Amino acid sequence: MKESSKKKTTLFRTDPGSFLAAVFCVFCAVFLIVDGQTVSKGVVSGIELCLKTVIPSLFCFMVLTGFLLQSGLYRLLSVPLSPITKHLFFLPPELGSVVLLSLIGGYPMGAKSIADLLNQHRIEPGCAQRMLLYCCCAGPSFIITAVGYGMFGSYQAGFVLYLVQLITSLIFAVVTGVFARRKKQKQVLACFAPANTPKPFLPFGQAFVSAVSGAVSSLAQMCGFIILFRAVSEAAANLFQNRFLSCILLGSLEVTNGCLLSGILPLGILFASCFLSFGGFSVIAQLAGILKDTTLSMRPFLAARILHAVCSSFLIFCYLKLFPQTAAVFSSSSQPLPISNENTPLLTGCLIMMSILFLFELSQNRYNTPYPMKNTKSF
Repeated sequence: MKESSKKKTTLFRTDPGSFLAAVFCVFCAVFLIVDGQTVSKGVVSGIELCLKTVIPSLFCFMVLTGFLLQSGLYRLLSVPLSPITKHLFFLPPELGSVVLLSLIGGYPMGAKSIADLLNQHRIEPGCAQRMLLYCCCAGPSFIITAVGYGMFGSYQAGFVLYLVQLITSLIFAVVTGVFARRKKQKQVLACFAPANTPKPFLPFGQAFVSAVSGAVSSLAQMCGFIILFRAVSEAAANLFQNRFLSCILLGSLEVTNGCLLSGILPLGILFASCFLSFGGFSVIAQLAGILKDTTLSMRPFLAARILHAVCSSFLIFCYLKLFPQTAAVFSSSSQPLPISNENTPLLTGCLIMMSILFLFELSQNRYNTPYPMKNTKSF
């Protein structure tokens, strides 16, 4: 009897963090009952964002990237980039196309590519951890069209924002490569020669099927985080009436809201650049979900995101000092473009079907054990 009573007491967590988390959950439940319309509005906004922007801009690109990685064609496309990849970034030469696709494909492409390469045992965790620091950038279509023209009313602002994001990421790649060279020779060579035997590449047909399945799973997970953080942002928008505080809070949660509110602030392009670099906790949660089955640590990534935001904002500040006549253009705001049309019900059904496929795949792989990996120390 005494042993059973002791076991029962261990079922309850009494640490302060668990108590605060439980109180917060109760508060959220009360808020959902009292002001459910606000949260519902955020959920609808998140679904529209997924259907109108996220899925159309990322799905085909994720399928293409997955096919290149699964079939091994990425190595062929990396040949022209191999000198830069090897000597500047100090990465295996065959990863040049992976870095390029990560910088032009949007936030999740880098994490998805790195996770796939880790699962195939084609890179070491230390090398993957270093790539994660700079293979995370908003796509040019989102920055130039949605942020530049849709929020600031200027394509020029979008080009400048994307160029600053790209330059900052390349600086990170070069700097981390320099630090990697200073490590011991044995640790350095491990990045170029993984200890585990790589998995064989798939035939083109199987690679295509695997790429589509992986893209559906990743997008379903990403859309879940986007909808959740949109709802949280909608609820948090009522807490602050001050435009500056509201911009900082919502921009930290979700990058689209932050860029949208930056358009009504003086020199808001500085804040937009900062939010695009950081990505918001919504993007961070999406990447954490993609990397959950790996041994990579998110702490260096978070530190790199903050430093990336500081560096990109500094570059924008220098640009405005060199070309002060563009400051007034970048400070203007325009009416946001509508994101819902007659195709929304059809796209909603597609999102629901993708979610069902994602849950079905999880149920099939629930009892599968992960492939053993060696040298799994974090960077």
